[in-house]
Amino acid sequence: MIRLSLVAGTMIYHGKYFGHMFNGCANRELWDKHKFGGDPTTRRRIEEARVVKVWDEEREDAETLAAVVGIDHVCNDITECGKDVDGILIADDCTSKHYRFADPLWKFGKPIFIDKPLAGTIEEAEAVVAKAEKHKVPIFSASGLQYTREIAEAKPQLEKLGDVMCAVSANPNELVFYGIHGLAMLWQLYGPGIESVQNLGEGNLDLVKYRWRDGHIGVQVGLEGGSPGWKLTVFAQKGRLDIPTGDADYFYWNVQRHFVEMVKTGKQPLPNKQMLEIIRALCLAKKSKALGTGEVIKL
Repeated sequence: MIRLSLVAGTMIYHGKYFGHMFNGCANRELWDKHKFGGDPTTRRRIEEARVVKVWDEEREDAETLAAVVGIDHVCNDITECGKDVDGILIADDCTSKHYRFADPLWKFGKPIFIDKPLAGTIEEAEAVVAKAEKHKVPIFSASGLQYTREIAEAKPQLEKLGDVMCAVSANPNELVFYGIHGLAMLWQLYGPGIESVQNLGEGNLDLVKYRWRDGHIGVQVGLEGGSPGWKLTVFAQKGRLDIPTGDADYFYWNVQRHFVEMVKTGKQPLPNKQMLEIIRALCLAKKSKALGTGEVIKL
């Protein structure tokens, strides 16, 4: 059995989901009381790994998650999470600075999953990668929407439509923290290699054009305060394909499946360069909008 620690964000959506994915539900009454949502018996599980330690700045949150999903040990000190485990999960705590919790853990040399976004700025993301490389620690950070079932299954249909001319994604809220999901859908379709960004949005609207080095074009619509849903629309020579990407149970599972494989092999699902590419693209898209001139910015 692979032994994991879960750090931070324990009673925020992702932390709760990850806890159940590995451990299941230990107390249905508490599950319902704390509004974990859904039927725990029908969710996907990864049963070859288990969260055995948990730590949070809010100890009560860590204790609650431990009681709901059956985590053996609530740690008093974060450094305990680096000992006697095979890997470490750092969950999103809604600050975009949850990467900071890796600092006391690098020295243990254990593979670390850092929830999306890797960081909120280019400089912070580069610093995280530099520390990982210095300590020779494999890391993984990704939006679940880079690993959707629906986009993967749509590839044969897309091949019948000929060359892709443009793809459009949409997302709610701030461009880095939540916009990473919109870019992730484009990235799953096209892969790495973003060359430039241009944001023609204004106010609460982001309208970002991404150009890939191979000539592909992706457009991301970001609506702060809006609810556009999760969908990728692909325009090709012979038609259009709308791809809803709502199976969150699958894409969360798929991300953690890749993390567990990294724990087993030491090989990262994504090179550091590609994880940084996504953060650079989003941050430069924010910069392009702030300039107010529709400037195209090279990565």
